[in-house]
Amino acid sequence: MSSVVRRIARVAAVLWVAPVSLCALPLLPLALWRAQWRVVNGVLEITGPALSWFLHGPWFRLLTGGAGFAAATIGHVIVARDAGCMDGCRVHEHAHVRQCERWGPLFPFAYVGAGLYAALRARNFGAYYWNNPFEREARAAEGRDKTLP
Repeated sequence: MSSVVRRIARVAAVLWVAPVSLCALPLLPLALWRAQWRVVNGVLEITGPALSWFLHGPWFRLLTGGAGFAAATIGHVIVARDAGCMDGCRVHEHAHVRQCERWGPLFPFAYVGAGLYAALRARNFGAYYWNNPFEREARAAEGRDKTLP
């Protein structure tokens, strides 16, 4: 594939995912305080103490059964508690970026729907995350997978 075609495809992917990426804007105040920003493979990665507080908040602890998240993907933006979490979660979170590039603005709805279906099927709310097919695909990208019975 020529470099021009690659650039056009990349711009198209960014535009396709832009509505989801813009959902990260409310995190901007948290991403400004002592945060580190960098771009890796066309994805904005942000770490910082205020983001750590956000990812460890009750809204995420509910989904994970108490641990909160080390990182989260919102379109082409990944936020993580710190650089160590980002390094440890990079493969997993970049798998979510690729999923978002496939689904575009429908990704959040597909993710939530798949999680609810998994939870209802297992009759266990923890399955929302652990049995969600999008999470299973991301864990498989890391070379691991775990589901709840």
